[in-house]
Amino acid sequence: MEEVIYKAKKFTLVRKARVVGGRTVWGEYLIHPGAVAVLALRGGRIVMVRQFRSAIGEWTLEIPAGTLEGGEDPESAAVREMIEETGYKPLRLVPLLEFYPTPGVSNELIRIYFTDRLEYVGVSGRDPGEVDMSVVEVTPGEALRMVESGEVKDGKTIIALLAARLRGLLPHHDYAF
Repeated sequence: MEEVIYKAKKFTLVRKARVVGGRTVWGEYLIHPGAVAVLALRGGRIVMVRQFRSAIGEWTLEIPAGTLEGGEDPESAAVREMIEETGYKPLRLVPLLEFYPTPGVSNELIRIYFTDRLEYVGVSGRDPGEVDMSVVEVTPGEALRMVESGEVKDGKTIIALLAARLRGLLPHHDYAF
């Protein structure tokens, strides 16, 4: 049994029932279309974005990412988000991993891609809340040190950096575990 409580632009809040130990238990959950993120290397440097996140009232440093739009193919969404946020078009995308960031609250699945082949086509199509976003390029070592120091707190970015490092996709001459 499921009841819609609230429908927003990017998610739907539902109240859902399931039987646990013979009893009906209710919970509230967010139904989300999913998201994509891209760990992009340009000349050995990681392309990141600095943006204000209203939910936490802070500026963050993250890899480019965004929500899927109505039935959109994840790879197409990844290309769209890279162009919107950085102006770079990935010429190839390699699936890195996918994960549920908050499975106790939402069914959102984030798919992370890796690319080291980019073409600059210019920024276009940013959301109104992203006009003050800026592109920042850092070495893999700098990015990993920012994770270690707590400067980078975004989960998808941390997961992408660590997964890429473990798979040998990041140059490691400037950072050692």
